[in-house]
Amino acid sequence: MVFSSLNYLFFLPVVFFAYWLTSGSLRKVVLLIASYIFYMSWLPAYGLLLLAMTLFNYFAALFIDRYRGQKILLWLALSFNLLILAYYKYAEFLCRSFFTLISPAQKAFNFTAFHDNHVSTIILPLGISFFAFEFIHYCIDVHRGGRPIKNPLDFALFSSFFPSQISGPIKRYQQFAEQLSERKTLSQEDVSAGCGLIVRGLFKKVALADNLASITSVGMNNWHSLGTLDAWVLMVVFVWQVYFDFSGYTDMGIGSARLLGFQIPNNFDLPYIASKNLIEFWQRWHITLSTWLRDYVQLPMTGFRASRLRFNLATVVTMSACGLWHGAAWHFVAWGFAHGLILVATREYLQMVKASSALRQIHAQSWMVPVACLGTFLLVLIAQTLFLARSVPDAFHLLITMLTPCRSAVDLSVRALESPVVVPLILYAIWGLVFVEISWLPLAALRPIKEFLSANSARKAALYICIFVASIAFAPSFANPFIYFQF
Repeated sequence: MVFSSLNYLFFLPVVFFAYWLTSGSLRKVVLLIASYIFYMSWLPAYGLLLLAMTLFNYFAALFIDRYRGQKILLWLALSFNLLILAYYKYAEFLCRSFFTLISPAQKAFNFTAFHDNHVSTIILPLGISFFAFEFIHYCIDVHRGGRPIKNPLDFALFSSFFPSQISGPIKRYQQFAEQLSERKTLSQEDVSAGCGLIVRGLFKKVALADNLASITSVGMNNWHSLGTLDAWVLMVVFVWQVYFDFSGYTDMGIGSARLLGFQIPNNFDLPYIASKNLIEFWQRWHITLSTWLRDYVQLPMTGFRASRLRFNLATVVTMSACGLWHGAAWHFVAWGFAHGLILVATREYLQMVKASSALRQIHAQSWMVPVACLGTFLLVLIAQTLFLARSVPDAFHLLITMLTPCRSAVDLSVRALESPVVVPLILYAIWGLVFVEISWLPLAALRPIKEFLSANSARKAALYICIFVASIAFAPSFANPFIYFQF
C-alpha cells in the first residue's frame, strides 16, 4: 500500500474520518491499528518484527531511565537494534564480501551452500533503516537525560506512525510525544496544507519520477553502449528521478500527517538549485538523516571542540557510514566516502575564503551564487555515478564515458526528448517559479500569480484538483516502486 497507489487513496480517507470522529485514547488506537494495517499490507509477518522491536525498546528505555548510571543497558539496547538491522540489511553483503575474500578456499570448505540456501533469501523489511534509527536515538536521548515515553500506546505510535514509517522523515521522539499529548482539533489550515502536499508529492512521484525511471532503465540496460552525451543525460535524469521520487514520497507522508493534525520534519529544501556548496547541500537534502548522523555519529566521535584533523576524519567516517546505510554494497560505501572527501575539501576551502580578502570579494559577487549552485549540482551528479552503478568498476566506466568523447548506440538523449516527462517537467518548472522562493532568481513579478491562486480556499482546491488530474494524465502505464524502499 504505497502512497501513490489506489489502495492508499481509499485507505487515507477512511483513516481520516475514523480518526477525527473519535476522541481521546480511542483516537490513538485508531491510528495505531491503521499504522499496523498499512505496514502489514505488504508482508504481515514483519508486523511482528516491528512489534517485537517496539516492546524491547519501550522496556529498555524504562530500564535505562531507572538505572541511568549503567551504560551497559544502553549498549545492550543499541546492540539489539544494530544486530536486527545488520541481519536483515547486511547479512548477505557481509557474507558475500567474506566469501569473495576467501574464494580460494571456498570450494574446499563448502561455504557457498550456506550462503545460497539461507542468507540470500532474507527479505529486507520495509523501512527498517528508518525506525531502527528512531529507536537508537530514543535510547541514546533517554540515557542522556531525556524523559522516556511511559505510555505504551504513545510509544507504539511513535515507532509505527504510518506517514513516516516506510521512508521517513526520521522523527525525534521529543517533538512527536509532545504532539501526542496535545488536544487536537481539525483545522482548515491543516487540511489545505495536507492536501496540497499530497497532490504535489503525487505529481512528483507519478508524473515525473516514474517517467524519468523509464529513461534511466534504458540507460542501465545499455550501460556499456552509452556515448558521452547519453552518459550525461542518464546522470541528469537519474539525479532528478531520485529527487522527485524521494521528495515526492516525503511530501505525501508529511501531507498525510498534517491531515491528522501532526507536523513531522521537512526532509528537503531545494537541494539542487539552492545549495552553494556540498555542506549546504547536505543541510538541504534528506535533512533528518543528515542531522541524525551529525548528532549520533559524528559528534560522539569528535565532541564540540575537536581538532580540524579529527573533525575531518569523523566527517569521512560518518559519510562512509551514510553510504552503507543507503545500501549494502561497496559502491554505496565508496559514494559516501567520496562525499566525505568533498565535504572536507569544501570546509578547507571555506577556511581559505575567510582568510583571503580577494576570495571574499569574488564570492561576494552576485553572479557567484548561481555559479556555485551549478558547481555543487555537477559535483553531486558526478558522485551519483557511484550511487547508480552496480559496482565501483561500473561507476568508473560511466565516469570515463562522461569525460571521454565517444559515440553512442543508444540515443538516450532522443528518448529523453521524446518522453512524456517533458510536459510535466515544464509544468513543474512553472509551478516552482510561481510558488518557490529562490534567493538568486528575480521572481517578484510572479508574486501576483501566487497571491491570486492562494487567495481563497476555492482557488486552492481548484489548483489541487488540476495537479491531481495532471498526475493521473501523465502517469506511465507501469508504476515504479519508490527508490528508497530498498534502503
